[in-house]
Amino acid sequence: MFVLLSVENVLINYTSTAMNVALSAIVRDLHTSLTGVQLAISLYALVVAACLITGSKLGARRGYPRTFVLGGEIFGMGALITALGPSLPFMLVGWSVLQGVGVALMLPAVVAMLTAAFTGATRTKVLSALGVTAGIGSAAGPVVGGLITHYLSWRMSFLLESVLTLAVVLLMWRTVDPGRPRVRPGQRFDVLGALLSATGFGLLVVATLMAGRYGLLRDRKDFEVFGNTLLHRGQVSPVPLLAGIGLVVLGLFAGWERHLIRRGRDPLVRLSVLRNRTIRVGTLTLVMQILVPTGMLFLVPVFLQTTVGFDALRSGVTLIAVPLGLTVAASRAARLIASGRMTHRTAQMGAFLCMAAGCVAIAAMFDPRQREVSAMGLALAPGLLLIGLGRGLATTVTDLIQSAPPPEEVSDVTGLSRTAGYLGSSFGVALAGAFMTTALLFAFEAAADASDVLSFDQKQLVKQTLDHQIQITAATDGAIRTKLASRGVTGAAADELVRINARARGEALTVAATGMGALALIGFGLALRIPRGGYPGR
Repeated sequence: MFVLLSVENVLINYTSTAMNVALSAIVRDLHTSLTGVQLAISLYALVVAACLITGSKLGARRGYPRTFVLGGEIFGMGALITALGPSLPFMLVGWSVLQGVGVALMLPAVVAMLTAAFTGATRTKVLSALGVTAGIGSAAGPVVGGLITHYLSWRMSFLLESVLTLAVVLLMWRTVDPGRPRVRPGQRFDVLGALLSATGFGLLVVATLMAGRYGLLRDRKDFEVFGNTLLHRGQVSPVPLLAGIGLVVLGLFAGWERHLIRRGRDPLVRLSVLRNRTIRVGTLTLVMQILVPTGMLFLVPVFLQTTVGFDALRSGVTLIAVPLGLTVAASRAARLIASGRMTHRTAQMGAFLCMAAGCVAIAAMFDPRQREVSAMGLALAPGLLLIGLGRGLATTVTDLIQSAPPPEEVSDVTGLSRTAGYLGSSFGVALAGAFMTTALLFAFEAAADASDVLSFDQKQLVKQTLDHQIQITAATDGAIRTKLASRGVTGAAADELVRINARARGEALTVAATGMGALALIGFGLALRIPRGGYPGR
């Protein structure tokens, strides 16, 4: 069973990071933009985060093996639609929606089945190994995805996912007892709770996705819904408003769950588990330890492909230091914790220190003056290795969280912790993009205003472009030059704008990577609050 679950866990975590190095290929093939593909990546994490608590509850009621098989069927169908789809909407339906729902059903089942099957030090090793497979799937995704994209097609990644998932589902159905549904007579499913939790978490992620376009606090452009302007440029950004509404909805969700408990009914999740300090702090720590490396694994391929000119293959090979560091650190940490020679608290603190150091090291390399293409992979390796080591140490947090509650509360903890993890994944991509875009816009506009080469009319054109076509600046120098030529801007003015764009892009990537490092230090502060002591399992 562990082997089958591990295989599917690798596939679940492979896709999102594998597509980071295939961005250029997907944009060309689907005739879309970088913003559109980033939307698909973030929407996938949004769907998973919004549905994980519901998926965990369905597993507890209907049986986790049954739920895993159903999720695998939906996941495989979504992968097939994405592999064969001719445009971005097919990717949004197949990958972002169907595969997202499939993951929301499968992932809690994977964690819950292994938590129930093992105890003590063995559970530590098994859940840490599961974390390793997840980390390897995420970290090796750019390498394997780069190879597949370079020699075959990005579509082949999804086709292989569909075939392998079908094989895992068939073997699981044959070898694992599906068990009986655990629903008592008259025990209705908490539909309203599912809707409230999905809406609340969904609004939080949507708010984060809008940060790159509208700004974190102050609105950079008019916010329109169905052609009606709700917020004008210069007013408050829709980001804090939507996030605030999301928090209000989650507050209503919490109140509804408490109401069901008082009435003796079956809630979607027992939020009382968060009173346990280990679960509460461990879950917050999980958010940060996924957010930081996910954001960096988005920024590094953007740098390599837009600034250095690497293709998907070379971008993937450059990132190989991450899975190497992860594998070494995760296996070592699991052994030390299982033997009592290291605590979970120490492992998580070390994880965030490694991540912070890695972000700083990478930020130092995001310099537009770096033109030694052949040396860039080696220059980024130390920082990437540190992030891999940090991610490896962090894999033990799953054991910390899952070992804390009694058996009857495992499904509640699983749903909450897995939701937190995917919120971290979505926030990581969105915040990295928001940091980068915000810094890029300020740097580009300031440099254009200060330029002695550009005329007044050309500066006004730059301003209009930044206001209405933000995504144009997240492109290679060649793409910028081609776009300028289509607007009649050539000669010295074109050279100046290409130079400004290159420098602004480098500065923006540096700011974004430094921001990820600051978030890693916040995670370190959270890790300090993990209760002291040794192995928490029973």
